[in-house]
Amino acid sequence: MSNKEGSGGFRKRKHDNFPHNQRREGKDVNSSSPVMLAFKSFQQELDARHDKYERLVKLSRDITVESKRTIFLLHRITSAPDMEDILTESEIKLDGVRQKIFQVAQELSGEDMHQFHRAITTGLQEYVEAVSFQHFIKTRSLISMDEINKQLIFTTDDNGKENKTAENVGYLVGAQQI
Repeated sequence: MSNKEGSGGFRKRKHDNFPHNQRREGKDVNSSSPVMLAFKSFQQELDARHDKYERLVKLSRDITVESKRTIFLLHRITSAPDMEDILTESEIKLDGVRQKIFQVAQELSGEDMHQFHRAITTGLQEYVEAVSFQHFIKTRSLISMDEINKQLIFTTDDNGKENKTAENVGYLVGAQQI
């Protein structure tokens, strides 16, 4: 072994002579080159998609938490007089969850839903469980997927506020389309 290699067998490579913060060529990268501009636009697009994904994950977590709270509330039904108050309270909670799902629908408007499917699936599953449990307590029958979808068809008016008569924003459960 030579003195250069030392006793550990590590062999120095050519690029090890250069400090880590300097380039070998000594040239600065031209930030206006077509390649750099293309990569800059790719970076912006990926950052925007990642930010949207994170917003959807947060909304899905909120949907999951509120749906679980609704399920826990429904588990407290012990008597008939108690039942109406709890069902009313659970309906209010589920309306809040539907508002969150409306926000998800707005986020996904014009997007390929399949790219964000993993971000929202758990929240939607928990919502379907809560709605199914509430429906079962009320009617002693299972709710159909069409009935759940009808609750999740959102429309907007000219001010961007939700209403049930203007253009369709989308529905999420079942085929999970937006």
